[in-house]
Amino acid sequence: MWRKWHLLTLMNRLSIRWRLTLVSLGLLTILLSGLGFIILFTAEKALLINESVSLRSEVHVSARDLKGQSPLVQADGSIYKPSDLEIMTNPLTSPPPPPGPAPADFAVEGDLLLRQIVTASTDAIILSPSGTKVLVKEDFPWTPATVKLSSKLIQQALLSKNPNNYIMARDQSGARQLVIVLPITSDHHTVGILELNTPTGPSVDSFVTTLRLVLILGIVGAVSIAVALTFPLIGAALHPLVTMEQTSRRVAEGELYLRMEVPLTDDEIGHLAISFNRMVAQLEAAFQRQKQFVGDVSHELRTPLTALSGSMEMLMIGADRGDIEASRRLARNMYAEVQRMHRLIEDLLALSRLDEQKIAFRKDALDIRPIVEKIYDQAQQLAHDQEISYTIEPGTPFVLADGDRLQQVLLNVVDNAVKFTPPQGKIKISVYRAKPASIRIEIRDTGKGIPPEALPHVFDRFYRVDPSRSRLPKGIGGSGLGLAIAKELIEAQGGSILLKSTLERGTIVTIQLPAAHQIAEQTVTSSTGNA
Repeated sequence: MWRKWHLLTLMNRLSIRWRLTLVSLGLLTILLSGLGFIILFTAEKALLINESVSLRSEVHVSARDLKGQSPLVQADGSIYKPSDLEIMTNPLTSPPPPPGPAPADFAVEGDLLLRQIVTASTDAIILSPSGTKVLVKEDFPWTPATVKLSSKLIQQALLSKNPNNYIMARDQSGARQLVIVLPITSDHHTVGILELNTPTGPSVDSFVTTLRLVLILGIVGAVSIAVALTFPLIGAALHPLVTMEQTSRRVAEGELYLRMEVPLTDDEIGHLAISFNRMVAQLEAAFQRQKQFVGDVSHELRTPLTALSGSMEMLMIGADRGDIEASRRLARNMYAEVQRMHRLIEDLLALSRLDEQKIAFRKDALDIRPIVEKIYDQAQQLAHDQEISYTIEPGTPFVLADGDRLQQVLLNVVDNAVKFTPPQGKIKISVYRAKPASIRIEIRDTGKGIPPEALPHVFDRFYRVDPSRSRLPKGIGGSGLGLAIAKELIEAQGGSILLKSTLERGTIVTIQLPAAHQIAEQTVTSSTGNA
């Protein structure tokens, strides 16, 4: 357990390049070693089978030659004629017959058989069916050492269905020998067992040793070449990650303008580089917005605070000289600046809650008519000689929205239209059905319009088409948060808001929201008024 933990700790301390290299080389070594073992095992098995087949063929030829011999005159004057002894060289032909008594001349025939089989590379003995030794060729001095097998092992070899069955054993000197056992039959009985053994050293072991050396050298050479190629290749593959790490470190130090070069390959590292650049771009934009936000808030608060400070200083030094009307005028100015700061803080809190998704929306099926009439009445109070009107298309379905938030958005947009539409100008609110199932609210004015280059930014926070607007008389200017809040509120309810404008011709703000299934019963479809 301690060694395993120590190894994991050591691996974790290595760089990813070294870890990938070691894992790759380890897998390669294991695969090559496994392949080498399979090749070595298969080659040795094939050689041993060939050796076994060769021995069986020699026995078959010797037995056939022995059977074809002419009668022999023995020392005592008797004539020997070869009997019907058979050697089963293929156990698949039929199973060995049951044991039986050996013929009278079995020893003579066995001796003749051994003389034909035993050579300098092959030794043979004849056993009884029970496994005891019967005949041995002892007058041949260069035969291989005899191998002793257990009776159980001999019986298993005899009953094997494998035509090329063999036994691997070691002799007294420790050398490996290949052994085959074959039943000797006569008159449908097994009368003996022929055991042949030959050393594998000259034919098999030497080749296997050479092949093993070649495989080891090949594996070492292949792993060496892999080491020489894998490390630089992995280094080249991981180079974008190294560059990314260096770039991210510089980004963390504040260099948000940096971007990573995207590799030409369409792989995971390339996708990671693209995602990294997007992340850095978003970070840069977020920092820029934060910086701009702090600057804008500071700028917005500085003006009312300066006005408050000036008014309070005038009161403190008695600049009103006891004039109650002058004091009230200063107090009204101070109150107006406090209200201005209050509105700014409320807008900032609303945006913060929208960003954190903490504003709860209550979506109901609402009749748009009462909301539009209320906005119309409020617009009449805000107007300065502008002509304000509204129309509602008959059969317009209910809108699925939060009534308070929708009223807040419409009042904000209409207030902007009133502020930047000159006297005798026109402001019109239109409501009608749109496809698919939604309703559309349009607020048109004939004001001074917005320049084309400013249109993409009108919904940005603290953005003003003309910064001097914030200093216009009669409180016309705003903080630049109204349209940003309107956009956030509409989109949070599943709707959309668009703005089109033409210089000196006016502006159109279009709000689209999902419709409910109910249809409002509207008898009055339009109204017009001047203030």
